[in-house]
Amino acid sequence: MNYRGLVIACFYGGMSVASVFINKAIFHVYHFNHPYTLVLGQTCFTLVLLLVMRRFRVIRLAPFQFYVFQRVFLLSFAFLLKLLLDMSALARVNIPMYGVLKSSTTPFVLLLDYFLRSKKASTRIQLAVYLTTAGGFIAGLGDLTFDLPGYILALSSALATAAYVVIVGKLGEELQLDSFTLLLYNNFWSLPFSILLVAWNGELVAVREVLHPKTFMFLFYFVLSCASAFILNLATYLCTLVNDSLTTSIVGRTKSILQGLGGLFAFGDVLLSPTNLLGLLVNSCGIGWYAYEKFLEAKRKAMYLGSPARLKGSRPTTDTMTITRDGSQVSLIYTGKEGDDRDSRNGLV
Repeated sequence: MNYRGLVIACFYGGMSVASVFINKAIFHVYHFNHPYTLVLGQTCFTLVLLLVMRRFRVIRLAPFQFYVFQRVFLLSFAFLLKLLLDMSALARVNIPMYGVLKSSTTPFVLLLDYFLRSKKASTRIQLAVYLTTAGGFIAGLGDLTFDLPGYILALSSALATAAYVVIVGKLGEELQLDSFTLLLYNNFWSLPFSILLVAWNGELVAVREVLHPKTFMFLFYFVLSCASAFILNLATYLCTLVNDSLTTSIVGRTKSILQGLGGLFAFGDVLLSPTNLLGLLVNSCGIGWYAYEKFLEAKRKAMYLGSPARLKGSRPTTDTMTITRDGSQVSLIYTGKEGDDRDSRNGLV
């Protein structure tokens, strides 16, 4: 990894942790219990920024195709659902347990991949996932701040994220969408539904009542939260493009552990018990083991692709899509035959 790659990896990891703490501060410090409104703000900000960046030719978006827009509806529904559940869960659950519960995304992905795509992970990766899940179960048993609705929301968010990842895997290759165009379609679909949800559940009226007494710092954090959603997507994308999907995955797993450690002390809402602490440690070990196994898997794959038998006439002649996931963030990166303009294919100008 070169200096540029290291800087972008650190930026991605730092942004990933910061976005969780920024959102939690809005809910916990400023008692802004309106997660749907926050999602609506993030959706509007992302749409505006994408269009502005296209206007000034910072990024390139594929021409709008109504057929593709229709095809991604289910994907966009899963995208919006995971955002709504994410924010709703974070509003109720402390950061360490939020991270533990969200780590159940991986076993959900393995299950969905197995049943929908007949794709089976290696035994070692499965064992690492089992250890991570067991740690989450132990931590939940010892959670002195246990909140059943919050747990249900977080686990539902993990399931929605897993569904999104699996659907991206099925549609991404077929539709040949880059990350920015997919993000645009997702937010176009999300906008009307977010507005309807905010109006339907009464948040629109409630927000007008609570915004008046809020301080300048609250408004600053609110805007920062809206911006962080897009910046995190961009950071995930750049980290995968400049480095590789494995580096992004390892950074993501490392930040999950650091996020949990920071969350123990950040807001004073964690009441530790020996059982809870043991569960957090087991969960972290499982996350680390999983990252290590993915590293070994990628190394073995690279050795296989680099073998003499594979090198003869093995240059790719078509675009190949790589899906990188970290929590709720998904990036689509295309690599193609030698001489292709990879940046252009991936939406960069």
